[in-house]
Amino acid sequence: MNQLRQLTIVEQRAVTARLHWLTLDAPDLARSVRSGQYLLLRCAEAGSYDPLLRRPLFVAAAAAALGQIALLYEPAERGLAWLARGRAGDTLDVLGPFGQPFALDRRTRTLLLIGAGAGLPALLLLADAAAAQGVAVTLLAGGADAASLPPAYMLPGEVEYQTTPGAATDLLAGQQVVPPEQAGNANKRQRAAAVPIAQPPRAPSPIGWADQICAALPAAQLPALAEAIRAVKYRWERGFASVLLEGPLICGVGACGVCATKLRNGTRMLCSDGPVFDMRDLPA
Repeated sequence: MNQLRQLTIVEQRAVTARLHWLTLDAPDLARSVRSGQYLLLRCAEAGSYDPLLRRPLFVAAAAAALGQIALLYEPAERGLAWLARGRAGDTLDVLGPFGQPFALDRRTRTLLLIGAGAGLPALLLLADAAAAQGVAVTLLAGGADAASLPPAYMLPGEVEYQTTPGAATDLLAGQQVVPPEQAGNANKRQRAAAVPIAQPPRAPSPIGWADQICAALPAAQLPALAEAIRAVKYRWERGFASVLLEGPLICGVGACGVCATKLRNGTRMLCSDGPVFDMRDLPA
């Protein structure tokens, strides 16, 4: 239910040189929030409206037994820098949750998650929920550097976690398989051969074994994801691949129109109709 809440900080700590982990006491949210939903936090002192706009953050973890949720964020601008100064016992003015979440198909047994950017924390919550249901989960994550990526300990031990200092979609190509006996001599033979030697084969794309794909990526990486899927599947059914789109999440209810996005089935509001959409609805 989208409502105004006063949430108390349980803990705040830096988990990398870039990222902060914020734990909040929120029993009702801990029971009901789903991956892909976000909160709008007022990041200003009481009585102040500077900055004016609330900051959207995706829920990264929920512990119903403890009545707590957690947010993972980078305090890279002044609103979130204010939030990073919060300490245990402080109260935050929060609206939400907002947005349409990811939907895990009950038939899914192998789940591929691909994330980068502001939406990546939402995949942590999804990975935890899916693993708890016995689903085999792989998370591919990309970022500017290691400090911009969630530490591995934030994921269940059974989740396979691969990272890259670049686009998350780079991990979809599979890695080159070089026999050990060739690894040391490949470059030497390449230079000496009159005819270039064949490139070593690549491991199969993880898309080939995935029952379902859920992604949270910047717009610039979406074409690479679509191309990678088409390389493995000429056609795929609705529900196979869904993506959390990045964009301005201002009001949460579609009233301001700032987040209007053109899809194949018409114009939709990221903040209320999304931010999660089926890949088949994205423009080519």
